[in-house]
Amino acid sequence: MKLSVTRLFSADESGATHVRTLAKLLVESVDLVTQMFGASPETGTALDAQLDNLNAQASKTQTTMLTALRSTYLTPLPREDLYLLGTWINRAVEAVAITGTIIHATRQYRLPARAGDVLEILTRQTDLVLDTTSQLNSPDELESTWMHLERLTHQAQRALVTWRLTDADELLARHYYRQQEVARSLEATFLTLREFSTQLGRILVRDS
Repeated sequence: MKLSVTRLFSADESGATHVRTLAKLLVESVDLVTQMFGASPETGTALDAQLDNLNAQASKTQTTMLTALRSTYLTPLPREDLYLLGTWINRAVEAVAITGTIIHATRQYRLPARAGDVLEILTRQTDLVLDTTSQLNSPDELESTWMHLERLTHQAQRALVTWRLTDADELLARHYYRQQEVARSLEATFLTLREFSTQLGRILVRDS
């Protein structure tokens, strides 16, 4: 099979496009979980179903991305980098969807304001993840975004600890353990985003 000069020397943007699609799905999933705060059980059921759908879309997008990367000769970043970035975002979508399932299954729609603080940090992080997908060829912008992600990761850990310690003093055991399931699921999401941020750091160090 003959390969054209254009195909050999023009960067294929499809892998980066799939990473951006995954980032958009992550932003949408966090928005849906946020809507669960104060929702009725009926609304919660609908939101949980939407989260499941987004999770399925993310898994499908990752599979499509892998197929595209395997058949690509030149990409804006090394194929392995794009794959890992997409993988961590996909896992974050999954973690967010699980959080929604836990909220719905345990009927924890009236979470305290401290949980809202945690979700606000998560929302800011996912917006930054989306920003990175348009900065892959701009090291200075990418470094600035990475720094913000790292700072928010530390804030998230502190906010989670505050939430857990306060709940331990204020809630009955049954409600406490249910809320802790939500907190643990959100923590898993933050840990996944920390891996995404670490991969960004590797890219920045290598390409410096």
